[in-house]
Amino acid sequence: MKRKEKIAIFLVIEFGLVALCTLPLFLLHAEPAGPLMLLISVVFMFLPALTTLIVKRLSHDSGGLFLQLNMRKAWKQYLLAAFIPGVLEGIGVTLYFLIFPTHFDLSLTYAAQLLTLNGQTAELPQLSLPVVIVAGLIVILAAPLIIVNHVAAFGEEIGWRGFLLPLLTEELGIQKAVLLNGILWGIAHAPLVCFGLNYTGDYPGAPWSGILMMVLFATSIGIFLSYLTLKSRSIFPACIAHGAINAIREAPLLICLDTYNALLGPKPSGLIGMTGFLILGAVILAGFAQYSRDAGKQSD
Repeated sequence: MKRKEKIAIFLVIEFGLVALCTLPLFLLHAEPAGPLMLLISVVFMFLPALTTLIVKRLSHDSGGLFLQLNMRKAWKQYLLAAFIPGVLEGIGVTLYFLIFPTHFDLSLTYAAQLLTLNGQTAELPQLSLPVVIVAGLIVILAAPLIIVNHVAAFGEEIGWRGFLLPLLTEELGIQKAVLLNGILWGIAHAPLVCFGLNYTGDYPGAPWSGILMMVLFATSIGIFLSYLTLKSRSIFPACIAHGAINAIREAPLLICLDTYNALLGPKPSGLIGMTGFLILGAVILAGFAQYSRDAGKQSD
């Protein structure tokens, strides 16, 4: 089977499975960010792995999926995967609260509301800025240790970065392939965004503005995940980075009033919150462009 055919079949099957998986949300008028949406979002993460198995079977493809660990050669990528997501989220959170200082809340109002929604009550302490900073550092260090998130991320990474990315790279070149990979990955999340994934509450232009922002978010972090995969020749650094992002993405809300605009932040899925990822993504793309130019000169 030709490369373009594999790409097309992967996308048809993946988006078809996404439609089937998320259809109950629309048929049952699911509550935004409710139990059904959370359950389906977990199943959703393993659809790319299923798609990959189907396409490889149909195409009789025996090629690899970047499943080697390569830890000795790629230890730098593993370190970047473990801690860069937390650092970049910290940059976005800091910038958001510098722009919107009135949203910064040390009384843990959001956490108290969550407890109330779950039928619990508790007197939460008033935090200080040094405590928040220390807690943030602990969260950054702990994020790569939450293995369950890496396992869930594996389901997406094996499909989008392990299988599709190499095909797109061979077809389009690194720079275009990485961008398209991230855009398609973001579009696949559209049904979940409609039911509260990353963007909840009342925000302008919902859900379309949320879908557009999700595409930008997925593209920005997808560039980083693609870099980790291509540089290490393994999807496992990307699984770690992806899992770390998912582990800590909701944490900024604990110190934010509920008047925040989900399209802006403080989570990394907001425009201000993803600032660090956008900057890093631009740097990586520039590096890919230089690599392509150098490769072209050598071939000449």
